[in-house]
Amino acid sequence: MDDEPLGLRELKKQMTREAIAAAALKLTLDKGLSDVTIDEIAREAFVSPRTVSNYFPSKEEAVLAAGSIGAEQILDECDGSRSDEPPLKVLCEQLSEYAREYPDHLRRASQLAQLEEENPSLRPYRIAQQVELVQLLSERIAVHTCTDVSTDLYPSLAASGAVSAMVTSLALWARNDLPDERLPTMIEDAFSILIGGYPHPPAEADKSRPADD
Repeated sequence: MDDEPLGLRELKKQMTREAIAAAALKLTLDKGLSDVTIDEIAREAFVSPRTVSNYFPSKEEAVLAAGSIGAEQILDECDGSRSDEPPLKVLCEQLSEYAREYPDHLRRASQLAQLEEENPSLRPYRIAQQVELVQLLSERIAVHTCTDVSTDLYPSLAASGAVSAMVTSLALWARNDLPDERLPTMIEDAFSILIGGYPHPPAEADKSRPADD
């Protein structure tokens, strides 16, 4: 009988967290991180400063939370399903599908790269966020491949490559202001390079050859 109320409470917490993160990102884009205060974030999100601090220890973490690509939800969908499929193939499919369904979420996430250049204090938090993501992904890949994340190279290497493929695709897509429909293809191309063992691009190989006399 307690399942429904608990679900509603969790939903309310999630909505509050998202509202605070969105407010932090908006204010940072408008005026720069150094000029944003916790009180301003609270007013923008219609919560108390104490509530902001309860959800995020710092304004930097709140800003980065707004750029989440929903990675944990995607990982949860992969966890325990289609275990006969190569894990990187499953991740590629899930991420490209997410990009098709939620391009606005990813466009917002892409703003963080520029923000990090303008606000170096974000960098340690972003690195910590990616380290945590790689750890989560490593554990799931280890389950799918019957390997041990603490002793085997594969799960951590594959996880690092997958995160790099996603982050790089997102950065290039945003930097060149490409249309929404290009991102899923870029993600698939990035994973194809990763799964293929980073083959040398033919165009670059041609450039490296000496010109004919």
